[in-house]
Amino acid sequence: MCGIYGFAGFEEEGLLERMGRVIHHRGPDGVGRYRAADGSRFEMGMQRLSIIDLQGGWQPVFNEDHTLAVCFNGEIYNYVELRQQLLEAGHQFRTHSDTECLVHGFEQWGIEGLLTRLNGMFAFCLYDTRKQEFYIARDRCGQKPLYYHHRQGRFLFGSEAKSLLESAHVTAAPNLQAIDPYLTLRNVPEPATMFEGIFKLPVAHYLHYRLADASLSIQRYWEVPLLQASTAQYKSDEAYFEEFEALFYDCVRLCMRSDVPVGAYLSAGVDSSLTVAAMTRYSSDINTYSVGFNSPVDETPAARETAALLGTHHHEIMCGPEDFDLLPRIVWHMDRPVGDALLIAFYKLAQGAAKDLKVVLGGEGADEAFAGYSFHGVMTKVNRLNSLLPGITNLAAPIFAATPIALLNRFFTFPADLGSQGKKRIVQFLASYSKRDLNQNVNALRTLWSQDERRSIYTDAFKHRATEDWMNLEQPKDQNAPFLDRLLKLQYDEWLQDWALIRQDKNTMAHSLEYRLPFLDHRLIELAFQMPAHLKQHRGQDKVIERRLADKVFPPHIARRTKIPFYLPVEYFLDQPQFKALVADCLNPDAVRRRGYFNPTGVSHLIEQMHRTREFLYCKQVMSLVILELWHRVFIDRSYRFDSPA
Repeated sequence: MCGIYGFAGFEEEGLLERMGRVIHHRGPDGVGRYRAADGSRFEMGMQRLSIIDLQGGWQPVFNEDHTLAVCFNGEIYNYVELRQQLLEAGHQFRTHSDTECLVHGFEQWGIEGLLTRLNGMFAFCLYDTRKQEFYIARDRCGQKPLYYHHRQGRFLFGSEAKSLLESAHVTAAPNLQAIDPYLTLRNVPEPATMFEGIFKLPVAHYLHYRLADASLSIQRYWEVPLLQASTAQYKSDEAYFEEFEALFYDCVRLCMRSDVPVGAYLSAGVDSSLTVAAMTRYSSDINTYSVGFNSPVDETPAARETAALLGTHHHEIMCGPEDFDLLPRIVWHMDRPVGDALLIAFYKLAQGAAKDLKVVLGGEGADEAFAGYSFHGVMTKVNRLNSLLPGITNLAAPIFAATPIALLNRFFTFPADLGSQGKKRIVQFLASYSKRDLNQNVNALRTLWSQDERRSIYTDAFKHRATEDWMNLEQPKDQNAPFLDRLLKLQYDEWLQDWALIRQDKNTMAHSLEYRLPFLDHRLIELAFQMPAHLKQHRGQDKVIERRLADKVFPPHIARRTKIPFYLPVEYFLDQPQFKALVADCLNPDAVRRRGYFNPTGVSHLIEQMHRTREFLYCKQVMSLVILELWHRVFIDRSYRFDSPA
């Protein structure tokens, strides 16, 4: 059940059908549409991917007297338990689908009571005919996207931004204020999008809209809980481990609820390996999928070993230089530029899995809960050092600047050389480190383009349009919480949904494939934030409690395998004709000049630096510009025409 859309406050002939047609790939098994009969000018629809209650789960779904209607995208994993509670409360069900729990749950508990009881990934619209109002809502972590447009009494919403562009009242225009954050972070922090006038409903929020006066309000119903460092009451490590082990297996069990077969993505990492190991408790017939690049940066041999150990039916999908030709279509599916060629790998992986299945599980979310990224360790060590010796990080900057790159590479965990650009980024991070501004520190370390680098390629005219107001992001509210927890909370508030989850949703749904993530069960997240830091990071080891569970399942070389970032090595494809043609087409001086954001000389110099040094940061910067140009050609220039399904 994987695509919803609708509009209110106006009429437009054929709009609902067009909105559904353009996202047909999200649900090719059927169509459901609803038009309010109360004169309120409200319509909604859905594209169905049949996974639960294959015969009876059609939408929209109504309550007993048809005064409530809902269209839903996603899965409610605890629908069996919710259904039983609602039956005991006297509600009458017509289907066995998870969707029907929404209308009865809203009647029983109200919108916030319903949302806080849901365990799953979702975006839905619930219309109340009695009050002529509706709610749209998103899940806690943002696994399912939801876009909206509101202007002059007209409201539109949809699972993909492109469905909103089907209306004559919504113009495909670039949001110029989004380009600076895009270059910095390779994505656009919500609620903004790359489209002027189109917004994302923030994660863990619901929007309430009254048709009578075209008014709306947006409320948050959940956020990652932070403990007070000074008053936190911790249990024993053994108690946490026992609770984590039992809960993790239950999260996987719930994610496997389905009326169709369920498979999994499998990499070399401990997260997906543990997920698949847990799945084998509940099924002996599991298909697993991994993706490789025919280069030294390739996880397929390690994934193959894990699959053999667990007894899965394993499949390998390979990416090559010819796959750069897929980027325009991938950008169309994404609705937005995402500055990373890794999109190709996600697209191909989903394409391969979708030949066999409708549902796969994955390991995303574990790094955010249990501090699995390398920069978590860097930030923690720097914070500890700066607390002991205030200002030491700023003093260390010139020392790092004088250190040979070859020596720094020994401590660089990314599967590429640090290079001069990477070294410069670390020096800038140390020089600007602020004990009080966590956002500033994180952005300084992970930024793709520094402020000086961005301004060096902007045209003089565009420099005045590119502000940095977006960088004044909200600090975690509780400054007294443990440092690592505040750092991880930033991941949930900003990075996770805007970077990791959106890539997976759009690329899996491009192939009518549903992607489920046990590590994003809110119960597991809340448990992780109750734990002391040493169960996440300790003496250079990441994801301590998770690896302890892996020790019970795998031999040490798998359970303790060092995390390697999932990375498409563009530097290995620089000399391939497909890559050269793509860069030449998108970033030649005439194309850059026509777009008007960047000066052609600066872009040409960047491309020359990429080919001369083959440094990974130069490669990533060039790819971010290529994908931004492709996004403009797909959505603004309409140079490409794609039809759904893929």
